[in-house]
Amino acid sequence: MNGLKPCSVRALPVRGSDRVDPWSALAVMMGCFVGFHFLSELLVDATVGLARKYGLSESVAGATLAAIGTSAPEFGSSLSSILLEHPNVGVGTILGSAVYNVTVIPGLAALAAGGLTLERAVYRRDVLFYLLALVVVLVSLWDRVVLRVEALAWVALYGLYVLLMRRTDESTIGAEGDTGEASLRSLVVRVSVAVVGIAALSDLMVRATVDFCEGFGLSESRVSLLLNAAGTSVPDTLASVHAARRGFGSLAVSNAVGSNTFDLLVCLGVPLSLVSRTPVHGELGATVLALVGCVVLLYLVTVDGKLRNVEALALLGAYAAFVACLLVL
Repeated sequence: MNGLKPCSVRALPVRGSDRVDPWSALAVMMGCFVGFHFLSELLVDATVGLARKYGLSESVAGATLAAIGTSAPEFGSSLSSILLEHPNVGVGTILGSAVYNVTVIPGLAALAAGGLTLERAVYRRDVLFYLLALVVVLVSLWDRVVLRVEALAWVALYGLYVLLMRRTDESTIGAEGDTGEASLRSLVVRVSVAVVGIAALSDLMVRATVDFCEGFGLSESRVSLLLNAAGTSVPDTLASVHAARRGFGSLAVSNAVGSNTFDLLVCLGVPLSLVSRTPVHGELGATVLALVGCVVLLYLVTVDGKLRNVEALALLGAYAAFVACLLVL
């Protein structure tokens, strides 16, 4: 993994704001995380309503609409960090979220529901495609430069993922309530409000993170890998736990895996496609190895289509080990 480094452009001071007290910046970050929770919940509810209206299956809805909705904070932070020329914040948030999503989310969902039963074929498809996405992104980063065409290829690969799911899934989420024109307008309004709100909070969070890190002399990448990653993943966690308690095991885990696929291919791909080429710097080897190891662990403990409490605890232990390594190294 030597030579594999996070995306960066020339870092400049964040425009339009004087440096603030780092404790105040931390308070702003916490406020953003709370706002992400409520806005993402609004967005997920609206997108699930659209899924019912158009007859999408449980796992397709989890790995696409719900995943996109709950990944909106990661997308916003990635885009804002590129535009504000502090890309380590966005990249760190996405990579940290990826590790969190494949360990903490399935683990907590299984514990909350007393174990999960998964659709084996669907689950295997989602995990294997995520591993493919991870390999594609890592290969693109290997030469320390991400070209616009490579970033656009990531987005196109996500489109292929959605088409694959539509072809391989038949079961649909049952319709509930009115799905007429008035309901559709309401859903569109909710989505619009949530997207605008998340975009504003993402910009604010990136600026606050820069102030916080500079105030205490901390690494933007490390803070983003730990604090921002966990904070922005709260919507994913709550959505998956809620789905698990209602008996939708595949939705709970597909949401987590689908969020990772969306994060890698779209949340990184779209912002990086805004420039012709992006140089990379800084070591990512430990995080990449941890991510690959956690995905393999998730696959192995659920290969029989079950995620029991003891296996859930193993996943949570893996994330604890990841955090400990970041704090010690």
